[in-house]
Amino acid sequence: MSAGTTGYKRLRKPEETKMRIRKHDSYETSNPMTSLLVDGVAENRHLEHQILESIGIRTEPANSAQEAMQLLLTGANFDIIFVDFDFPIISGPQFVMDMRALGIQSKIVGMLSNFSDHNSQMFFEAGVNGNTQKPLTREIFEHVIQIIHLI
Repeated sequence: MSAGTTGYKRLRKPEETKMRIRKHDSYETSNPMTSLLVDGVAENRHLEHQILESIGIRTEPANSAQEAMQLLLTGANFDIIFVDFDFPIISGPQFVMDMRALGIQSKIVGMLSNFSDHNSQMFFEAGVNGNTQKPLTREIFEHVIQIIHLI
């Protein structure tokens, strides 16, 4: 309520009230969902990181497959690992095969800028649980996460 020049307080119209955004349940639990986000393009990684955090997923960004592997070799565990297809030194599918060879059991989602049946198949043969086309939006991330929970 706010006071006008007459001294009376007026009730705010519903459209004047501030919108409240409720954080995703993941942050409200003692054990929130975690993800590793591996994308070599800084702008994409920054945006994807913000989206994942906004839906309640604690996210560790990595610039390359090598950086992500170093993190994984320290014993870090993640519920979901998002992996881009294109990297300068090692491909996304090769990185997925390397993770699986190390016994990493996290759910892995491939991210494809150039979505084709061939690229999708390469990711599946490498061991991903699913893949999606970039650019990624909040709705796409939420949909992918719902599907991954069912697997």
